[in-house]
Amino acid sequence: MNINSFYFTSIVLLVLLSISLLGCEKVDQMIPTDTTPPMDTTLKIGVIQPSYSYTTFSQGAETARVQINKNGGILGMEVEFVTRNNQPVADEPPTSEASIGAAKELIEMEDVFALLGPVRSSMALQVGPIAQQAQRLMLPGSSGSNVPESGDHIFLITVPNPFQGKVMASFAMNPDELNAQIAVTIYEEGDNYSIDLVQAFEAAFKEIGGQIVHSGSYSAGETTFTALLMDIQELDAIPDVIFCPGHQPETPLLIGKARQAGIKATFLGGSAWDDRERFLGVLSDSTMLDGSYYPTNFSVATQDADVQEFVNGYLALYDSPPDGVAASGYDAMRLLARAVEKAGSLDHAAVRDEFAAVKDYKGATTISHYDANRHPVKSLAIQTIQNGKVEHYKVVKP
Repeated sequence: MNINSFYFTSIVLLVLLSISLLGCEKVDQMIPTDTTPPMDTTLKIGVIQPSYSYTTFSQGAETARVQINKNGGILGMEVEFVTRNNQPVADEPPTSEASIGAAKELIEMEDVFALLGPVRSSMALQVGPIAQQAQRLMLPGSSGSNVPESGDHIFLITVPNPFQGKVMASFAMNPDELNAQIAVTIYEEGDNYSIDLVQAFEAAFKEIGGQIVHSGSYSAGETTFTALLMDIQELDAIPDVIFCPGHQPETPLLIGKARQAGIKATFLGGSAWDDRERFLGVLSDSTMLDGSYYPTNFSVATQDADVQEFVNGYLALYDSPPDGVAASGYDAMRLLARAVEKAGSLDHAAVRDEFAAVKDYKGATTISHYDANRHPVKSLAIQTIQNGKVEHYKVVKP
């Protein structure tokens, strides 16, 4: 081979080698180095919230969501709320139809990981079976003792009615408190929460020696209560206390009408009264509610650091102090985040098991543990109304 042929052959080989290397580089560029699909960075949580009542529930949950996302989310995922309204008409209670529709849409169309709400027990009873069938954790804002009976994915956050009823009965009969011996009870027809709580109060009041001389009812939307109040006025035994744990606006209206009619008994309520701003805003003169007492699972007066973290976070977002309904929303979201983090995954059964294993939780409220009925074991605060405003009265431990 002469020298010219040698150089020509070398140049050809170099060109071919360059083309080959360039081709390999382009092929390498086309093949992804990591075949793992990108992780979804958003965790969707469904919220069922009435638009015109108990709105602080979702505001409490939002306070927790903001804090959680600020601290890195849940398992590195940002929490997103998908909210549906179950109260189509402002002057009427939430409806079963709207609650069921909201739950199905959130689970089937939005594919949310869990549900916060509904707030009222009657609606939670409707939604519970839907959440259970879909194996979605449901954390309602309600206190109905039978709400978790839908299945093992349903947990109460608020103090359950049996404990509320027992505490208020003991408080009423305590010689150092109201020293009551005779009681009347009043519930809203068809409302699971007030019926359940009245039954709990009556059982506890009778057990410790009290006498229930009358149990009356009213319909949602009623404003006069004429027949009910007449029945109370015509009783042979004058009641010391009237236990009326219903919702606003009916309960404040009822108390106002009772005072106008000259009924002097002390009114006692339930945790539903802690829709505080709306409850106190029903009457033009809220001092007509003075001297009443009701239980809640939260007191803004508590100086515990975890409670104040909630209070300060809520104040920063809404420029008003939180109530017991807000505390339930906050704890629901914080407890959910805690369970997912402890499970280390989004496996629904694993998260449910971690939720059931909650012990010594501290947030807006303190939960010792969950009992076999998926009821939280926790303290209860009694509030009183004085000068038309809510004041902290005392704490009762379980």
